[in-house]
Amino acid sequence: MSGSRIIESMKEAVAISKGEVPENSYIVHIPEKVDVKSIRERMGLSQAAFANRFGLSVLAIRNWEQGKRQPDPAARAYLKVIEKAPQAVSEALAL
Repeated sequence: MSGSRIIESMKEAVAISKGEVPENSYIVHIPEKVDVKSIRERMGLSQAAFANRFGLSVLAIRNWEQGKRQPDPAARAYLKVIEKAPQAVSEALAL
């Protein structure tokens, strides 16, 4: 990342922290890779329990963890939210 891009990013971060940037203009970063197994294991859940808790397929989790498949961008974003705020996701999905 160039120096000018770093400076621009820092200015944007300051503006966001001051509430000067509307929420709908935030730039999001979807990671290229997500370590599904690490996320799941930190939560102390089996593949089946993790899938059940977050509405995912056990087969998908197995394939992601074994490297047979990669989560698509939407799944990577969802997994990142699960990693950062699992309780909020659980509450949002509760009946």
